[in-house]
Amino acid sequence: MKYAMVLLVVGLGCGGDDDGTPIQPTSGTWGYLEGDVVDDTCHYSARPDTGLGTFTLTNPGTGTFTITPPGETAFNCTLSGSSFTCPDRSNEDLPGAPYDATVNLHVAAYGSFSSATAASGHQRLEATCTGTQCAEVGALVGVTFPCGLSVNYTASLITR
Repeated sequence: MKYAMVLLVVGLGCGGDDDGTPIQPTSGTWGYLEGDVVDDTCHYSARPDTGLGTFTLTNPGTGTFTITPPGETAFNCTLSGSSFTCPDRSNEDLPGAPYDATVNLHVAAYGSFSSATAASGHQRLEATCTGTQCAEVGALVGVTFPCGLSVNYTASLITR
């Protein structure tokens, strides 16, 4: 269970202010550099420090674009001026068997483009639990539910 939570925290995510200037991100392979963890109410000590990675951005120019991280499910983002929101970057229910508990990990990404080839922001993981033994499952992975974690990042186009 720790491993799945760790995997969902890593990847693309952004947050930023929109100055109203429309920016169309360039389709292609992008690289990202993970930044600081902020607003960590999970206190999840096993979070990896992966630092960097890549993803494919596909922009059809319709106000939405798609992000595809290697080996993960693609997710959609909505563009407004230079800002974007990816409300369903990831959503996974993890059964806590043999415990009566199901952990939900939901990740949303927020950000802004400073140009067609550069972005920055954060992604936010929210961890919740349903069932009668959530406290026991939380103790196993070292968290108290519900909790959240935000990770800053920067990203830039590598190849078109």
